[in-house]
Amino acid sequence: MKSMKLMALATALTGATVASNAQIVDFEDLLNNGTSGVTFYGDNVDSGGYNFASLLHAGDEIAIASWTADDPFGYYTGSTAIFANYYDDGLMMTEIGGGPFDVLAIDMADVFLSGTGDLVTFTGIHSDLGVTVNVIPLTDGSTLETYALTGMTDLISLEIIDGVNNDVQIDNLNTVPEPAAVTGLAVGLVALAFRRRRR
Repeated sequence: MKSMKLMALATALTGATVASNAQIVDFEDLLNNGTSGVTFYGDNVDSGGYNFASLLHAGDEIAIASWTADDPFGYYTGSTAIFANYYDDGLMMTEIGGGPFDVLAIDMADVFLSGTGDLVTFTGIHSDLGVTVNVIPLTDGSTLETYALTGMTDLISLEIIDGVNNDVQIDNLNTVPEPAAVTGLAVGLVALAFRRRRR
C-alpha cells in the first residue's frame, strides 16, 4: 500500500515538474526588423533555448527568414514565425547545450499563407538514437494553427521538412527541456520523502 502511494506521488511530482518546465518557443526574442518585409537570420538562429539550423544551406546568410510586421505582401502571421528560405531546405532543432527535450505541439502556416494539404514531416532522433516520424498535413495554410506531435520525447534533434515545397513557417513550439533530469528530480524528491517517513 505504501509503495503504491509513493508511486502515485512520483507520478504526480513528475507530471507537475514537467508541466512547470514546459515552455513556448515563440521567436519573439528575435530581431525582426528587416527590409522589404523580411528578416534574414543566416544559416542558423537561437531562440528560447534552442537552435534552429538550415539542413542544406550551411553558410548561406539568407537560409532562414521571417516575415516582418510591415511586410507589404501580407504574409506576416501577427507574430514572428521562422521558415527555411529555400524550397529544397528544412530546419533542424536542437537544444542549446545539447540536452534532451520534448516537443508536444507546434503552430504552422504556409509561408505565403495559402494552400492546404501540404505534408510536413517531423523526424525526431531520441537520446537512445531511436527515430520517431510524424507526417502532418496542413489543414489550413492561410493561418497559424496548432498541431499536436506524438512520440517526440527525449529528443536530441528534431528535423522539420515540408515534403512538397518546404514552404512552412513555424511558431509557438510547446517544448519541455531535459525531461530526463526533470524525472530524476521528481524521483529524488519521492526518495527523500520516503526516507523521512521511515525515520
